Amino acid sequence: MSSTRASRLIRLRDDADLTLEEAAAAIGMSRQTIYRYESDNKSKIRASVLEKLAKIYKTTVEYIETGRASAVKPAPGLLDEFMFIDQDNAEFIDLPFIEPVAYGTFSNSCHDRNYGDFATIRIQRRPGKDYTNAAVIEVRGNSMADRYPDRSQHVVRPVSDGNFQYATGVHALSLRSPAFLIKRIVSNLNGLIRLRSDSNGEEMEITLGDINCLWKVGESVYMPEEE
Repeated sequence: MSSTRASRLIRLRDDADLTLEEAAAAIGMSRQTIYRYESDNKSKIRASVLEKLAKIYKTTVEYIETGRASAVKPAPGLLDEFMFIDQDNAEFIDLPFIEPVAYGTFSNSCHDRNYGDFATIRIQRRPGKDYTNAAVIEVRGNSMADRYPDRSQHVVRPVSDGNFQYATGVHALSLRSPAFLIKRIVSNLNGLIRLRSDSNGEEMEITLGDINCLWKVGESVYMPEEE
């Protein structure tokens, strides 16, 4: 399946684990501008802005524009990209742990954020991350593999109702149908949302009104070994 510049920008931002607001702040633009770049493939982007986007996403302008060449920009001093953490002084936090059997209960309690009945899991805090009302979800199935394989665990953060219309990237969705999904939002325009499974490219369409609750899927806390 061919990709567009807009879809590449969505994926790059998602891979960089940045929100629209964080990406906008990093390059000195507005949230609405970043959203327009990711929604409208014909939107013009100045060369200077493309260079800034390439820098924060650790890629190249050529990849953003054409999809060709390496998505990862090689750089000298590769070790500088890694963060070494002193485990003895690291900070930890206990978060609600949502296993697949608890998806339904999690969905039902999503509005009041009453997660007291769930098991908890202790994870290491990451600098700059907000853990307010966050939880850890275990993925069921391989529809979002390779990055989100079966049994992998990821921090999820709630998205407010007023921001549903701006959501892009990988999200956990509680639908009114009811259903609980983890999918990539590849298009979110005029109240229509297109969801995609990473593993096979299959897509489905829902409306904003179909969503009960929404969580942004963030960093992984556990990845299963390859079989």
